[in-house]
Amino acid sequence: MARFENMIRTGLLACTMLSVLVTALIILSVFSETFRFFSHVSFLDFFFGTHWSPQSATNDGGSNVFGAVPVFMGTFLVTLIAMMVAAPLGLYAAIYLSVYASTGFRNWAKPLLEILAGVPSVVYGYFAVIAVAPMLRAAGEMIGISIASESALTAGIVMGIMITPNVMSLSEDVISSVPKSLSFGSLAIGATQSETVRNVILPAALPGIVSAILLGISRGIGETMVVVMAAGMAANLTLNPLESVTTATVQIVTLLVGDHEFDSNKTLAAFALGFSLFFMTLALNIIALIIVKRYRERYD
Repeated sequence: MARFENMIRTGLLACTMLSVLVTALIILSVFSETFRFFSHVSFLDFFFGTHWSPQSATNDGGSNVFGAVPVFMGTFLVTLIAMMVAAPLGLYAAIYLSVYASTGFRNWAKPLLEILAGVPSVVYGYFAVIAVAPMLRAAGEMIGISIASESALTAGIVMGIMITPNVMSLSEDVISSVPKSLSFGSLAIGATQSETVRNVILPAALPGIVSAILLGISRGIGETMVVVMAAGMAANLTLNPLESVTTATVQIVTLLVGDHEFDSNKTLAAFALGFSLFFMTLALNIIALIIVKRYRERYD
């Protein structure tokens, strides 16, 4: 029995170390290509330049066409719109399921909503192109506003719908984990159900809710298919959600797909974008862990 336990422990340790090794190799490979890119293109031109046109770049120059500000601006805009949809919808759905809904309704409603998280993103892209974009254009024409067929608004709304189940599921788990004694105590002193939710349950669950929202932001930053199909690929430096924009993930796909020289500046720019996204999502995850660790309530 002891030998069998040692074998199991060794196997689990090997799997853990393999995961760490794979992660380290991925980071190392991306970093090495990113270092090669910045040996040809100025760091300042990349992160502060406002002109993004890598298709016109050459290996012996052209660093002024790698200004990634429009790309990051589009990523920020689409993600912001998505979270304006996903955060309230996911949170309100979580509150209803964990506080107001009956046990029978919650037992079938929550798994049904979580199915949306497993729908392929390309399906959401088709939904954006076929249903949401025409609806937004028609609504804009009714009030005299011109909305592009491919816009940040369309991509953000559909991406928000896609992220909502993730925010809802994580938030519902956190809210349900708040001890019932807190709610019963609030109700016992005369507070209403809504007052209990607002003044007792949400403050106690706030670190977990913030963590769920930050993880939703990470999911939005890394999304590709919805943005490709709904927002377009134009690197416009704009905060207007009615215009076409692009994101870092879309540009990575564009730069790596096709018959290109792998060691060209244009291809290496994709690794620089990927490395930037890696640090963005890593920072968000670290912030989420810090918030949970610092503000987490401990109950006996």
